[in-house]
Amino acid sequence: MTHATPTSRVLGTLALLGALVAFALGSAPFTPALMLAPAALPLAIIAGLLGSRRLASISLYWAIAALLANPLAATWRLRVDGLLLAFTILGLLLSAVVYIRHVHVQRRS
Repeated sequence: MTHATPTSRVLGTLALLGALVAFALGSAPFTPALMLAPAALPLAIIAGLLGSRRLASISLYWAIAALLANPLAATWRLRVDGLLLAFTILGLLLSAVVYIRHVHVQRRS
């Protein structure tokens, strides 16, 4: 497994910040989410390829969730707010699992 480089950490952090802002603003269609989330996707992929896999996976989740919230709500006839809440709960659980596994692996080393 490759180690995270400073470049991958910076790219991953930028991707995560962009994805989180896009997700937070994604409750209304035609928001900056439509520009920030697609910009965060390649940054997250590059960060993952450079070694920051955990940061990249969380960034990918939030960016994809930001992009899918409005189309899924329209297709499934749900309220966008409810779907965003479900995505938030799932994303926080996923982030916590990734962090706990990281801490657990670090303690074993």
